[in-house]
Amino acid sequence: MQADILEQLHENPLQNMPVVGFFENYKLEKTTVSGRSMILSGTSDYTWAYLSVSDENEMKTLLDKFEFQSLYFANVEEWMIPHLTRNHRVEWRLSTHRYYLPEDTVVDPPANDCRPLENGLVPYIYDRSPYKDFTSEDYIRERIERDISAGIWVDDELAGWGLTHDDSSLGFLNVLAKYRGQGLGESIFRSLICGKREKQKPVFVNVEPHNKQSINLLNKLGLKFDRQVSWLKLI
Repeated sequence: MQADILEQLHENPLQNMPVVGFFENYKLEKTTVSGRSMILSGTSDYTWAYLSVSDENEMKTLLDKFEFQSLYFANVEEWMIPHLTRNHRVEWRLSTHRYYLPEDTVVDPPANDCRPLENGLVPYIYDRSPYKDFTSEDYIRERIERDISAGIWVDDELAGWGLTHDDSSLGFLNVLAKYRGQGLGESIFRSLICGKREKQKPVFVNVEPHNKQSINLLNKLGLKFDRQVSWLKLI
């Protein structure tokens, strides 16, 4: 990523954590600028248009310049949606709450032994994923290859796992039903946090607002609520 773009993104680090994370993993294909606002485009599973916009007055000009060359938008805040849907409709939307871990918050290592995941586990993980509508085997394989991951085995069975999304946020946390209530999810999450901090990368996660169990875990580990964000597919 160009140094001037990176410098501008770091002016608002909480808003732009996923933008920086995505383009550390994927090629920046197109930059659209209006004032201090930007749309940055790159391809993972789809060609995503990441929004870095803090001035509502710049939003219309920015979208006019962009010409909706992609209909997949990420890092979308609530106030942006009326602008995006001025001439388009939402085909699907995934809304989450973003939490981040302050740099000075101490997180202890996991109580259980965690190991990185391997590509041979991809079909197993996909078959048991609660997010099949938003993922694929290819996507899971890519995330295992490109970033950190953690799994816990019980009697030679993969009982729970976690990895990252294409924007480098922690995610895919899942523990098989028969192993829940034993603290495995917490150990996996602690392992992922340790992995990010070893790489000196920010720790953040997107969680659906109704997922109270995960939110309770995030609060326990010291993560703080930042904002609601969405991923949109327009038509």
